[in-house]
Amino acid sequence: MYFYLYKSAVDEQWRWNLKTKNHESIADGTEVYQNKEDAIHGIHLLKAKANAAQVFDASTNSLLSSN
Repeated sequence: MYFYLYKSAVDEQWRWNLKTKNHESIADGTEVYQNKEDAIHGIHLLKAKANAAQVFDASTNSLLSSN
């Protein structure tokens, strides 16, 4: 997997996607950034914190167990 960092031609804002090794997008960053450095910082934050993220199941209104 890799993060694909790009500047939109439409609004000149920086964005990112998370892609698989066969280049399919599996996640899109919803935030846009004016500065490339801010977008990179957002990617680094996600990489540092995502491993500890829990999963919330809206159908049961509860967190799934981490087993």
